[in-house]
Amino acid sequence: MAASFVEGRLRNEAVTVTIQTSCGHCGQGLRMTVNSEMRSTVDDPTAKPLIFEPQVDWSTFREPNIVHAY
Repeated sequence: MAASFVEGRLRNEAVTVTIQTSCGHCGQGLRMTVNSEMRSTVDDPTAKPLIFEPQVDWSTFREPNIVHAY
């Protein structure tokens, strides 16, 4: 999800991604859309997925990718 945010910021473009996944708890299918402004929508109004934006200081970030920072 953060990929659209990061890619959009790096390219200075509006980017939108659609994610089809399933709940890790119950296995129910889930489809959501996230844009480069971290705005999200979920097709199922009863679903409440957790979406977060990683807090990274990009001016000092030197790891090969964001996974290494965690």
